[in-house]
Amino acid sequence: MTIHHSSRATSHLDFVERLFREYDDITLPLHGRLSAQDKSDGSAVTEADQAASTHVLKRLVAHTPDIGVISEEEAESYLPGASRQWAIDPLDGTASFARGLPVWGLGMGLIDGTEPVSGYLHFPIPRQSFVFEGGKALLNGEPMPVRPASVAADTRNIMITSIHDAIDVRRVEGYRLHNLGSNLYHLMMLAAGRCDAIITGPCYLWDLAPALPFTRALGHVERYLDGSALELSDLLKPDYGFPTRQPMLVGPASVVDELISRLS
Repeated sequence: MTIHHSSRATSHLDFVERLFREYDDITLPLHGRLSAQDKSDGSAVTEADQAASTHVLKRLVAHTPDIGVISEEEAESYLPGASRQWAIDPLDGTASFARGLPVWGLGMGLIDGTEPVSGYLHFPIPRQSFVFEGGKALLNGEPMPVRPASVAADTRNIMITSIHDAIDVRRVEGYRLHNLGSNLYHLMMLAAGRCDAIITGPCYLWDLAPALPFTRALGHVERYLDGSALELSDLLKPDYGFPTRQPMLVGPASVVDELISRLS
């Protein structure tokens, strides 16, 4: 899939375009052909996760040797003390991937200090690549679509991930609920104006960082169920996640506040 470059684009785009093609070569032949194994935290991992992580880590270190890399599938980070860090999920949506479902992909977020500044995401089966760089958000090389000024009541929807143990979803009234299998994809659908908010269970750094530049540029907020705001610095601690085991909501402040008032 080609990402069309603008004259102001930085050199990361050429690198990312090549990396996305290499990612397809690694993952697509294995899609739906692997059995997932349980990780220590109860989530699933496949041979493809590990192969993708090894390749992406190697390529990022060669491309930006002065930038750290935090990967979901790696026990140790590269340059953990660096001021800039890549936070990557080599295969978000492992369970979907293992069962041959279509929504899964690669997420890479560049963090400067505690600020997510760039995001690069690629979903091979939907054939969608998202780039946020230099303040611009692109979908397949074109400006990201925007949410319509009004939507039919029957099409209002919220994307949900791993919340059933914490939230009675029957209390989310007035919205259709969808789970497509990838938290990062849900966030990109929010950024593209195709859903009204997302609700996710407790998150690690790599579950959020690649998408936050897109959603924050639109003015969306991140709130835990008790109303407190996400502090990304909390996710940058040694275990990179779960500063609080509450669900998180992301979306326009008015929608998030309305949902929290119903659910908390």
